[in-house]
Formats: sequence, C-alpha cells, structure tokens
Amino acid sequence: MRTSLWVVPLLFAAIAASNARADSVTVAGTITQSTQDGTGPAVNNPSLNNIADGDAYTLSLNFTGSITAPGTYNLTAGSLVFSDPTALASETSFTSISLTVALDGSSDDLSLFACLSTGSGCLLGNSLSLNFAIPSADLNTLGAPAATIFGLSPPLDLLEDDGTTDIQAGVASYSYTPPISAVPEPASLALVGFGLIALFLVRLNRQRKIRPL
Repeated sequence: MRTSLWVVPLLFAAIAASNARADSVTVAGTITQSTQDGTGPAVNNPSLNNIADGDAYTLSLNFTGSITAPGTYNLTAGSLVFSDPTALASETSFTSISLTVALDGSSDDLSLFACLSTGSGCLLGNSLSLNFAIPSADLNTLGAPAATIFGLSPPLDLLEDDGTTDIQAGVASYSYTPPISAVPEPASLALVGFGLIALFLVRLNRQRKIRPL
C-alpha cells in the first residue's frame, strides 16, 4: 500500500512540472545608435561595444501570468534579455521590470521600463525603456507590426554606465506567446500511462499475497 501512496503524488508532480510554462513577449527591430557613434565605451558590459548600427536585435520578456487587457504589470519576477546575435552581445542584469498597456483608439501603446543592477542607480542612467504601439487586436498574437509612438523616440533606449553608454533602436515587430498547458504533452501522457501501470502492478501484487482463511 505504501508504494501506491507515493506513486500518485510523484505522478501528478511530474505532470505539473512538464506542463509549467511562462508567457513571453518578444520585440524585434534594428539598432539605430551604438557606442561606435560616440556614446560609450561600455564599461560594465563590454560586449555592448560590439554592437553596430543596422544590427538586428531582439528583446525577450518571460514571465508567469498573462497580459490580456490594458493596465500596468509588475513583471520583476520575470526575466528580460536584450540580445544582438550579430555582435554576440546581450544584457540580462535587470532588477525590476514594469510593462504598461494603454488603449489608444484602435491601438495599444506599450511602455516597458526596466532598471539595471549595474552603475549608480536606475534613475542615474542605468535602465532600459521601450515605447511602441500595436493594433489592439494583436496584443496576444505572433508577428504583429509595431510602430513608433509620436513624441516617444527612440522607441528603445538602453542606458548604461550612468548614462555614458546609450544604445538606441527602432521597433519592427511584436509577438506574444502564451503557455501551452491546455493540451497534455506526449511526455505527460506517457507519465500518466506509466503511473497507471505501476498502480495496477502494485494492486495485483497485493492481491496475490492475500490468501483466503
């Protein structure tokens, strides 16, 4: 009986772990200003010095929860990665992340602000800001076109080294990927099958050991 008791919680724990997913937002665009234009050099993150104007970049935000309506979302518990694959450069040292979605006619204005752990503080030029607009109907879709918000340019601004390093970029596309948990994965189904077989074998073994008086 003891064997059957521990098989059940392990089975469901494994299924829950395999189904666990995080929502993600990915923004892509092109670098418009780099340290090669005279801002910098980057000291706290030297890899940023490899970035050149015209490079393609991605900004990936992963978090637990969902964004389905206008509002301000504290996503500090999530992870944010700025990456320029061509330059082999990236930034991940973000300590706080906030995303605001504001309805603007038929569009949603998205504003992301994240503080860096490097430098002398977030308000002294160690942060990333991102502002752009997408069609409201595309808030939870893949490959949505992104546009600049009037008066908020550049769309992306990465400040480091107390403001000395200033990398700027445009925004071209936006994608939202929700977790896939509604349909059990093949691995989850296999776990269920093995678990049921284990329970059956344990029960059969116990029945064989019981002899009538």
